[in-house]
Amino acid sequence: MEQDNKKVQLGYSSQIALAMSLIAGAVGTGNIWRFPRVAASNGGGAFIVTWTIMLMFVCLSIMLGEHVIGKATRHGTPGAFRDFLGKKFTWMGTVVVILMAIVAAYYSAVISWVAYYLGLSVTKGYYGAEKVALFDQVSNGNWVTVLLFIGVLAISAWIAYSGVKGIEKANKVFLPVLLVCIIIAAVRSLTLPGAAVGLNYLFSFEWSELLHYKVWLEGLTQAVWSAGPGWGLVITLAVFSHPRSDVNLTTTTQALGDASISLIAALAVIPAIFALSPSVEAALQVTSSGNNGLTFISMTHLFEIMPGGHFISIVFFLSLLFAALSSNIVHFLIVSLPMAESGMSKKKAVIRAFLIMLVIGLPSAWNVNFLSNQDWVAGQMMLVGALFSCYAIYKFGAKKVRARYLNNPYTAFKIGRWWEFSIKYAAPAVVMIMFIWWSVQSIGWDPQWWNPFAVFSLGTFVVQGGLIILVSVLFNDRVADSIKERYFDPEQETFPDVPDNEYSA
Repeated sequence: MEQDNKKVQLGYSSQIALAMSLIAGAVGTGNIWRFPRVAASNGGGAFIVTWTIMLMFVCLSIMLGEHVIGKATRHGTPGAFRDFLGKKFTWMGTVVVILMAIVAAYYSAVISWVAYYLGLSVTKGYYGAEKVALFDQVSNGNWVTVLLFIGVLAISAWIAYSGVKGIEKANKVFLPVLLVCIIIAAVRSLTLPGAAVGLNYLFSFEWSELLHYKVWLEGLTQAVWSAGPGWGLVITLAVFSHPRSDVNLTTTTQALGDASISLIAALAVIPAIFALSPSVEAALQVTSSGNNGLTFISMTHLFEIMPGGHFISIVFFLSLLFAALSSNIVHFLIVSLPMAESGMSKKKAVIRAFLIMLVIGLPSAWNVNFLSNQDWVAGQMMLVGALFSCYAIYKFGAKKVRARYLNNPYTAFKIGRWWEFSIKYAAPAVVMIMFIWWSVQSIGWDPQWWNPFAVFSLGTFVVQGGLIILVSVLFNDRVADSIKERYFDPEQETFPDVPDNEYSA
């Protein structure tokens, strides 16, 4: 009985705690600064419709499959692909780990910008400043930014070191504070004179706008890069879920939670931009200024002239900071868990992950162009990771996964046959179309598209992405053999218990 009680206490304390961690891990800067900008730049209401469809029928399909993979194998991504597909496919999971190490490295630099601007908000340090020059000063060659970057890495590593129990406790603070902050910002935005213009733009649309392919591709882009398929989030956190927890309900809650925060963020940003801009055209010009331009240049200008803007500025950057940190903690877990599974202690795995990300991320903390390059490559590689997940379910058998693992006796609602079609055909086809579209787009926006040293070129993606895959393939057998434990039995129709390791206790 004592042993059974011990097993029950492993992993997340409840299904709600798991859902909160999935939402907190998925929610990040993409929800708060990218979603409002892309929504406004792509027709407002038309984009909301396409994004919702893509989120529920493409991203949710993939994430349901990833939840099964993580929960059934009880391993980080290399071990998960090894056990679910076979030893020769371990490299797919290794690609995801390398990718997330790169993401955590440059993402920590982004968080350092947010922390810097939170300080400027408190002190009114950007008031009266030339906003473009100020952002350039913060993001290029600034030692304070570098120190903040190291601090962000250290905080993320420390919380990840505490395991899922520590992550669970952190998210009980991070997620409510994030929600309160963006709701406050949304309420203030909606009460500005003229906010109704922005609100109407955000949710109204003409049916003809849905015939534009770009709106659909942008909707898919936002859904994939925000919700979390393809980058190991769901696979890794599902490792620590209770065997009888509801996969369908938990994953759907994650998708809806991520979507809700994106919509609230849009309500905090778009009405304010329209209310404080002299015309609709001027507002749309603000939203087309890119993620960094919108957040650190245009929004700070709006906060400076907005009634009550000082307080809302603090609230906005605080919400951005908590959203980004909650994601970064999971990044650390995705990277360090496979190291621990290969025989390292948790302490050594987290320290090694910290040092790797420190080395990779310092150039991004020092130079914004390097960061932009890493973001471009990682964004494309996430699509590759999503295709890996689709292939894993396809090869194992989508029908078998749905019948055995999704529609089990512990689920609140059943998943229909639509999921089998989506995960085998629709989702990978749509993701592949998106991948090709972005690749073709990159040729158009950069005349040196072949140059591997250009910031946004197809050449830099091919070279860096190719190297990640090559290294993963070359070390496939070594990584596979280093993971000693095997929990998954493909003939068993139930999920194994949460493994008793340093992360789950």
